[in-house]
Amino acid sequence: MHVMEAVLKRRSIRKYKDIPIEQAKIIPVLEAGRNAPSGGNIQDWKFIIVTDKARRHAIAEACLKQYWMETAPLYIVIVANPEKSVHHYGERGKFYSTQSCAAAAQNMILAAVSQGLATCWVSAFDEFLLKQALDIPERGTPEVIITLGYADEQVPSPFKTPLESLVFLQRYASRIRSPELVLWDVSLAMEKGIKQGKEDIQRNFRHLKEKLTGKFKHMKKRATEDIEEDPEQ
Repeated sequence: MHVMEAVLKRRSIRKYKDIPIEQAKIIPVLEAGRNAPSGGNIQDWKFIIVTDKARRHAIAEACLKQYWMETAPLYIVIVANPEKSVHHYGERGKFYSTQSCAAAAQNMILAAVSQGLATCWVSAFDEFLLKQALDIPERGTPEVIITLGYADEQVPSPFKTPLESLVFLQRYASRIRSPELVLWDVSLAMEKGIKQGKEDIQRNFRHLKEKLTGKFKHMKKRATEDIEEDPEQ
C-alpha cells in the first residue's frame, strides 16, 4: 500500500473483531516505530506489547474507563525516557522526547494500516494508574497507547480543515486562496531559478575556459619568442 493511501485510509477504530494478530504483522509495526525520527537520534523510547486480558482491562481502567479498548487483542504502549533528552538538551529535552514518541506512534499506525490492521491513538489516561498496571519505573513516562486489531466497524471519513485555512506562504497568517496553484508557481519559480543557476555556471565556465586558453596561448607565444631570441637555449 502506498504511504499516502495508508494516511487517507487510517481511522480511529474503537471496536475490534475477536481475531488474534499474526506475529508477521506485528514485527513490521514495531520496526516502523524503531525507525522513526527522534531528537538527536537519542531514541529515548520503549515499546510495551500487551496481550494479557487482565492487564488490558487494567489499562482500560487507567485510560479513564475506556472499556472499548478491551475489544482490541493487542496494545502497544510507548514509554519515553526523557532523562536522556534532558541530559543533552536541558528542560527542552522533555518536549523533544514527547515529539519523538509521537513520531514513533504515527509510524506504527501507518505501518499497521498498510497491513490491513486497525488502530486507535489513546493518550487520555491516569499516568499513576497506567505506570502501576505496567510496572513502569519512575524514570519512564507513558506517552501513547495504540490499540491494534482487525476493525469491527466502519468509520466514515471525518471532516478535515481545507488547505486554504491551514497553509500560509512565507510568514504566519499570509493566507493563500489556492495552495495548489501557489505552490505550483513556487515550484516553477524554483525550477526557473535552478535552470538560471545552471546557465550562469555554464556561462562562467566558458568565460573562464576562454580566459585560461587565451592566457595559455600568450605564454606559449612568449616562450617561443624567447627561444628564437636565444638560439643556445
